[in-house]
Amino acid sequence: MRVEALIALGGNLGDVRACFRAARDELHALPDCKVVASSSLYCSKAIGPEDQPDYLNGVLLMETALPPLQLLGHMQQIEAKHGRERKQAWGARTLDLDMIGYGDLNLDTPELNLPHPEVAKRMFVLQPLCDIRPNWHHPRLRMTASQMLEALILEGFKPLNKGNPW
Repeated sequence: MRVEALIALGGNLGDVRACFRAARDELHALPDCKVVASSSLYCSKAIGPEDQPDYLNGVLLMETALPPLQLLGHMQQIEAKHGRERKQAWGARTLDLDMIGYGDLNLDTPELNLPHPEVAKRMFVLQPLCDIRPNWHHPRLRMTASQMLEALILEGFKPLNKGNPW
């Protein structure tokens, strides 16, 4: 059975656009996976240490038959392949892949929480999510992505090359 998985991408070191394209291609090449939509890219201020560059952010929509923890393992391997180092919480990084949702699954494990617990608070996730799935329904909050987006104040967040920046 195939499920829709939503993957958020973030990065602020190196050639982030090239890294995003490569990560998208690598996710698409996974067994039983197909990337079916890519959002526009957005620029956001870093959360955490203030002495780091702004982030680029986007969201991918995938169809997958992989179980969520197996997909997470592949995502972490892709991050590592692209130089992701986990030295400092909220620190600068080449690539961050977060699973935002996996079908309508609610999951709470030490490795993975679904839907992502911070999705409703993150403009840099909600705006690109609304590009590709504005009616995505958060199974716990019972709100759509566009309703969550409307609930937040937009500050320091702007689209880069609206359309197909990949």
